Amino acid sequence: MTSASPLRSVWHQLKNREITCEEALQLLVDRDGTVTLSLLDPDVSHRFLREFPDRSSLPPVIPLLLWQNCFYLGSPVPLSLEAIRCMGDRTLTEIRIIPIADKSHANCYRTQRLNSTSQLNAQPFVNPLTGEQEQEDIIEITSELLSRAADQIGRIRTIISGALRNRASDIHLEPTPEGLRIRYRIDGILRDITMLPLEISRRAIVALKVMADMDIADSRRPQDARIGEQYTTGHDASGLGLDMRVSTLPCVGGEKAVIRLLPRQNPFSCMEELGFTDRTLAIYKSWLQQPQGVVIFTGPTGSGKTSTLYTSLQAIATEFVNVVTVEDPVEYILPRITQTQVHEAAGMTFAAGLRAILRQDPDIIMVGEIRDHETAETAVRAALTGHLVLTTLHTNDAVSAIPRLKDIGPDPGLLSDALLGVVAQRLVRKICPHCAEPYTPTEEDLRALGIDWADTDPTQWRKGRGCARCFGSGFLGREAIIEMLNVDDRIRQLIYEGTMTQLHHYLGEIGFDSFRVAAIAKVSQGITTVQEVLRVLPHSAMNRRYPEREAKARMQVVNG
Repeated sequence: MTSASPLRSVWHQLKNREITCEEALQLLVDRDGTVTLSLLDPDVSHRFLREFPDRSSLPPVIPLLLWQNCFYLGSPVPLSLEAIRCMGDRTLTEIRIIPIADKSHANCYRTQRLNSTSQLNAQPFVNPLTGEQEQEDIIEITSELLSRAADQIGRIRTIISGALRNRASDIHLEPTPEGLRIRYRIDGILRDITMLPLEISRRAIVALKVMADMDIADSRRPQDARIGEQYTTGHDASGLGLDMRVSTLPCVGGEKAVIRLLPRQNPFSCMEELGFTDRTLAIYKSWLQQPQGVVIFTGPTGSGKTSTLYTSLQAIATEFVNVVTVEDPVEYILPRITQTQVHEAAGMTFAAGLRAILRQDPDIIMVGEIRDHETAETAVRAALTGHLVLTTLHTNDAVSAIPRLKDIGPDPGLLSDALLGVVAQRLVRKICPHCAEPYTPTEEDLRALGIDWADTDPTQWRKGRGCARCFGSGFLGREAIIEMLNVDDRIRQLIYEGTMTQLHHYLGEIGFDSFRVAAIAKVSQGITTVQEVLRVLPHSAMNRRYPEREAKARMQVVNG
């Protein structure tokens, strides 16, 4: 647990004759062998470890105390007399071994390693006894490392490192009457991590604002900034780039800060891993091979649109084409792509950027978002004049993109000619493979999906039991669930002169790849659960049925 001032080490108390050596050992190691790491003195470790430049030659030990020319070392395993004699000869001291728990040795090993570098550290934890990678106790380790931080900036860097190691996308620092609550967003879900004491809450926020070069004297208005850092993963000793978008917001009790973590290295692999089915992926790839047209991605913030967009751009950004983007902001730097950023104060809007891009001899254009009539009109006309345009829109589902675009204002005739298709998506958490177990669907599950026993294979259904690797949630990682509107000649006609009722009726006839079809496939294949699908999909998506051909489409998806 963190505190306003560091606890005095047991060794310090022993040197001042405030306690005896026996009392010091009792304070450091309880009856179960658990070590109170916060009471260890780093100087004791330094004096012992400086005699062993090659740490690999050391048995598993923790320096506990140095008293009257004797090192008291904690070890989770029995040590041979030869090993003890060698350590005594090297340090010119007597060596006494105190049995400790495996967990305490592992935690001490981790904190020493994480504190040994000035860089942000995202290296996964390795058990020092077995050499195997293991999941950390995120709450315990973060609290322990925070208690050892030298200053407020050290605390912020410790919080960021913990987020990187645990796949967090965002960090929330929230003032409360009890202190500063720290939460990580992991797989789209916020999790409480720790609470900084009330007396240092304000100083921690100020330290973050200093790191972000914000105005620390102004706490009455929201501020936004960006931090560039390096972090290590164990695979790249030189360090990897990390961008952090920092946002502060005045609120009751002080200022809340949110940090969005954006690793600069390419986090995207291939389109096959995004969540498309074989059928929808084939259609989507055919759009990307077109010389011109508009492809729209739709969904709320955090639905994975950026991942799909960037993965698609990487797949088509070859030496033979000129790919240019205008974004707000540029989240990842991609090779072979010219990326520009919106700066409205300087007149660089989406529409202005798009007009400028058209003078740069582009083949493929990505517009971060269509927000107004001018941007929509320019994007549609760019598609009609020989460019492939990828862009995003905020709607609940793929079909709703049609009336939304009409409302923004491009001529329906031009829109119907330019539009290739719409991809709507949400991110669902995947069942943890380490604790997954068979699950028999209930009548309520089938009713929620609107299917019968005959429509699914219950032997494939699974549910996560919860384990250390998934923080007890039963889920590990996320995957897109995708609704796809493939614009054919009939849909073009309906966009130009039809109604939404006619469009929905036609989609039912052709076996539309709806959210509901995709959701049933994901659950039936044991990828996610009914509860997770209902959590992320809009209510209308599960209630809207296309009964004419939906069963056929669903079976095509499930069978690949």
